[in-house]
Amino acid sequence: MNVIVELFQKHPELAVFFCLAAGYWVGSVKLGRFSLGTVVGTLLVALIVGQMHIVVPDFIKTLFFSLFMFAVGYHVGPQFFSGLRRGGLQMVVLSVIFCLVGLGIVLLTAKLFGLDKGFAAGLLSGGLTQSSVIGSATDAIGRLPLPENVRQELAHHVPLGDAVTYIFGVIAPSVFLSKFAPKLIRADLKVECEKMEDELSGGPGRKLSGAFDSYVPVDLQAFRIDHEGLVGKGIGYLERILPDRCYVQRIRHGRKVLKPQDEVTLQRGDVIVVSGNREDLIKVQSLIGGPIADPEAMDMPFETVPVIVTQKAAIGKTLGEIREAAPARAKGIHLRRITRQGQTLPRLLNTRVARGDVLELVGQPADIERAARFLGFPDRPSEKSDFVFISLACVVGVLLGVFSIKIGAIAVSLGSSGGILVGGLFFGWFHSLFPRFGRVPSAAVWLMETLGLNVFIAAVGLAAGPHAVAAMKSDGLQLLAAGVAVTLIPHVVTLLVGRYGFKLNAGVLLGACAGAGTATPAMQAINEESQSAVPTLGFTIPYALSNVLLTAWGPVVVALVTG
Repeated sequence: MNVIVELFQKHPELAVFFCLAAGYWVGSVKLGRFSLGTVVGTLLVALIVGQMHIVVPDFIKTLFFSLFMFAVGYHVGPQFFSGLRRGGLQMVVLSVIFCLVGLGIVLLTAKLFGLDKGFAAGLLSGGLTQSSVIGSATDAIGRLPLPENVRQELAHHVPLGDAVTYIFGVIAPSVFLSKFAPKLIRADLKVECEKMEDELSGGPGRKLSGAFDSYVPVDLQAFRIDHEGLVGKGIGYLERILPDRCYVQRIRHGRKVLKPQDEVTLQRGDVIVVSGNREDLIKVQSLIGGPIADPEAMDMPFETVPVIVTQKAAIGKTLGEIREAAPARAKGIHLRRITRQGQTLPRLLNTRVARGDVLELVGQPADIERAARFLGFPDRPSEKSDFVFISLACVVGVLLGVFSIKIGAIAVSLGSSGGILVGGLFFGWFHSLFPRFGRVPSAAVWLMETLGLNVFIAAVGLAAGPHAVAAMKSDGLQLLAAGVAVTLIPHVVTLLVGRYGFKLNAGVLLGACAGAGTATPAMQAINEESQSAVPTLGFTIPYALSNVLLTAWGPVVVALVTG
């Protein structure tokens, strides 16, 4: 054991990587549908390994947390600003109410239970599952005009408070919002989601009528013209009688394989290649003739390309309005999925498109390019990240963090981490306006978010480890009790305001509550309970705003808690 301790103390990087490996494994273990998650798993392992008194340089924590904060800002920036600017006022208000109530409950319980600044910040982080608060609060504690040993003790209390309250903070919103919240507001979740789907689809019974959509996988099929009524007719006539969203992609005229053009006249025996969903292609047989195998005619370059919505002509429009505004541009295109902040939205006629939404299109390259010019920017896969853009955002953020304002006798500032978050927000928003600049692939953003936060958590857990046992004995029960209040009360207040103040649909409202609490597991539980994607419509704007506001509350808690 002494050999392991000496090895970890001499090589702290080894301890950090061990905490990541063991923490990820612990966090992935599931008990039923519940798992701790990587952040809590890494923190718990680090607190245990930290009993060995391992010292990790502060610069490591600062560097990795900065990467995490940039990634968060870059990821939510487009939705953050679009939510502030248009169409999402109710969602913005609900998010602000949630965050203000959460802050108030933290300050109140800290006063009632005599929690110090560090424990109070950890309570905010764990109770509302916003791990970035650990970094922003620790940064603020480091600037307090206190003796060094006191600052270190307060900083160590932040991850300890998070560890005690995080588990309830993860489980409770999932159970409360999916099971008990509908009963509290006297709503049938499935029925209300079905009503919203009817509204989005343009009326009952039209749920499968997407704008340029296929709800089952897109396929190609070749048919031989056998119907006498088609002989001598043009391609335009044929497409008008085909099922909606089925398109003629190729035509074999004798030995020639041609692109479909209006002047082409159909003859008996011609081979027509049609794209569409499989259910509709079955219907085509009765309209044209029997399906055949024609590898040469069906050999065409189909691709799937995510298109980022950036054009004013498409922003704020429904899928149905986009279809009516650009029928020629949508020809030959099939929409497989529409996502916002990584969450899949309903693909229905009245689903409204926002800046930064990603429409996953299927079609031939020329057709996709034509549609993309109307919608925004085709985001074809690339492994390269714009490191000039990333570094410049961090430089701007650090400079923003230098400025401070006075709250009483204490100077409060964003700090380097908060400044980098703001820099990431602006630069992410800028990228949504001009997608050719500042591209960071989603996999790279995920890596910066996940690795940046977990390396930081491992480092602070190792530092706090020697103090964990004594702190849990003195304040563990108070933190648990306070954590229950901090987790549940903001959700209850937000739920009641949204239902009885704004009269929101129950599905959209529950999604907004999950977003305001940055509770992605709760969002998944609500979707499963409702068997619908409708709750996702309320999730994205509150999620983006709360990521910023709750992180900003870290320094505020440090400034206002007097213990």
